Amino acid sequence: MSLLLLNLIVKQYIYEKNRYQVRIIGIGYFSIFLLFYGIYSLITTGSFMYLTIIMICLYIIYETFITCANPNKIMISDKEIIFESPWHKDSYQWDDIVDFRVKELPNRKQIYIRINKDQFDFMKGRYWVYCFYFDQPDELYDFFLDKEAQIHPDSIKAKNRRESKIQKKK
Repeated sequence: MSLLLLNLIVKQYIYEKNRYQVRIIGIGYFSIFLLFYGIYSLITTGSFMYLTIIMICLYIIYETFITCANPNKIMISDKEIIFESPWHKDSYQWDDIVDFRVKELPNRKQIYIRINKDQFDFMKGRYWVYCFYFDQPDELYDFFLDKEAQIHPDSIKAKNRRESKIQKKK
């Protein structure tokens, strides 16, 4: 049962609405336009160069409108995490997560998250989180890095993070 129903959400992070409309939704709609242009151009010119445009557009449309790869809302509690976009919602119980990998781009406060990589699913498990555009970006960014270190405490990344925190205290 989702904690949303029980109203026990500990923390909720929301992407800036106008930025989400432009950076994610706008690019999705632009990709639909480019997809039709690419199909039309492929048919009229016969140039296979347009297949590249078509493939890229299909990927962007898939990530924008079909999956929750770019969430606009993240809800975190002690029991679960929920990623939500206007068309899709993914939730994970913390107890069910065996693999939680984070690739961070610190200068942009951007994170790519892989959850349960070995349980491959085309619809969930991969998320781009632009922490910079969420409310409380530093808190959200640090949460994901700390959660990865908590789930994988023996990783080199977790050890380096612990050592870095110790050195900052000195």
